[in-house]
Amino acid sequence: MVLKAFKLRLYPNKTQRNQIHVNLGCARFVWNQMLNMHIERYKNNKKAEFQGRYSMDVMLKALKIEYFYVSSKSKSRFRRRFSKIFQP
Repeated sequence: MVLKAFKLRLYPNKTQRNQIHVNLGCARFVWNQMLNMHIERYKNNKKAEFQGRYSMDVMLKALKIEYFYVSSKSKSRFRRRFSKIFQP
């Protein structure tokens, strides 16, 4: 098996840099909020099962209503990563 790697450098303009910062900040915020919800849920009921993708979608919709800057892009990325990490 041959493995190849490519080194790449991006030079975003000012608008693109701002958009990158917004997307990363939104993803970090959603991750921290959902992690906190899961930690609190575990503290309250240690026998509770892990929530799957559907229940996380419901919680993300509530976050999107409460915090208007949560984008749908971060929602779909987050759901895939979070559900893979915390599955038993």
